[in-house]
Order: sequence, then C-alpha cells, then structure tokens
Amino acid sequence: MRVRAPLARVFLHSLLSILFAQAPPQTTTPNSEPLRMHLKQEELCCFDMHFVKPVYPREARLAHIEGVVKLILVIAENGSVADLQAVSGDPLLLDSAMRAVRQWHVSTVGGVAGRSMETEVALSFTFKIEKPPKPAYLHLSNGEVIRVDRVREFTDGIEYTVGRRTRHISADSVTDINTCARISLHLLPREGDCIPSGGPSFEIRAIPLLPVGKTDHSDHPALP
Repeated sequence: MRVRAPLARVFLHSLLSILFAQAPPQTTTPNSEPLRMHLKQEELCCFDMHFVKPVYPREARLAHIEGVVKLILVIAENGSVADLQAVSGDPLLLDSAMRAVRQWHVSTVGGVAGRSMETEVALSFTFKIEKPPKPAYLHLSNGEVIRVDRVREFTDGIEYTVGRRTRHISADSVTDINTCARISLHLLPREGDCIPSGGPSFEIRAIPLLPVGKTDHSDHPALP
C-alpha cells in the first residue's frame, strides 16, 4: 500500500530545526553516530511510505488471542528498516506485526549538518476478534462481492447463508469479510492538506476462526 504525503519534507525539516536549535554545539566528523530523531506513530501519515498491514494469524484467531503489540522501529536515512525491536505482546501477534513492518519503506530527508539521520518510532498494533457483521459482504479473490445474511469461518472453509440457503467456500477464495460492498480507503487528506494525525491503520480485526465445520464442497458456488 503506497501512502503519499507532499508535506513530509517540510514537516521533518521543521522538527529538525527545533531539535538543532535546542542541541548544544558540537564537533562532528564523517564517522559520527547517526542523529536519532523520534516521531510519534500518528505522524507517519505525513510521509511517503510503503505500508504493509499485519495479518491476523490463524492460530491466534482459533485460540481467540487478542491484544496490543508494541514495537520500536528505527528507519535508516534511505527509508529502509534499520532496526526493529519487540517490546510487548503475544508471540503469535508479535511475529505477524514484525513480518509486516520489516517490509515498510518510509521516505525521509538526508543528513543534516554533515550527519546522517535515523528516525525512531514507537509502534502499537491492536489485534481484535469481533463477531461477524450481519449482513456481511464477502470480497472474493476474483473481484466478486457477495452479500450474505450470516457468515462463519472454520478451519476447513467458510460457511455463509443467503436467505434459507447455506453454502460453503474455500477460505482462500475470500480476501475480506466486512460491512461494505466496496472499500474506498483514504489514508490522507487532499494533497497539500497533510495533518500529523491518523496515519495508516494500526487495528487488525478478524472474525473468530472455529474448529472444523461440516463443509460440503459440492455446494461451493461456481467461481470463474
């Protein structure tokens, strides 16, 4: 997911100006340690970034494991992940969050006053299991969207009901289950209106994953 923010450089330069104004003068050399700047999680919305959202692990859904995962992310001068540390959270959820964040890339400015720069961000992800919505919309991998009256997901497939008919479909055929027929995601205001709040989604929601259900594969809907 690509998130663009045209005022990121202006925003970052402003923060750096404040930082250097408060810092005492010091002699720097080409081998000096990188300057470490700290950002809040919500300020990421003001940067051009490649964002990968964590996946809710199936094992965690089956065990109904929820909770908050906290990480410390260090972004290198070139925008890549220089370091990522686990702070707290369930091991299954931690692993998923760290796998996703390692794929991030955030645009930053270069070094200032002859020094390279790193950016540290404290991240917090909330994993939450919720009851399936009624009605629900199944977004299929082929682009089709199905409105259903009820949906349940088992370890061996998804069961959904339309009217009085109950059908089953493979979990791999469904990319999302939510309350919307179509999803339009806007992570930023209009170009030029960047405000340091909000940012990418740090909530990972899923419906419960139930033990093996009675999936009759002969009742699968025909998919192209």
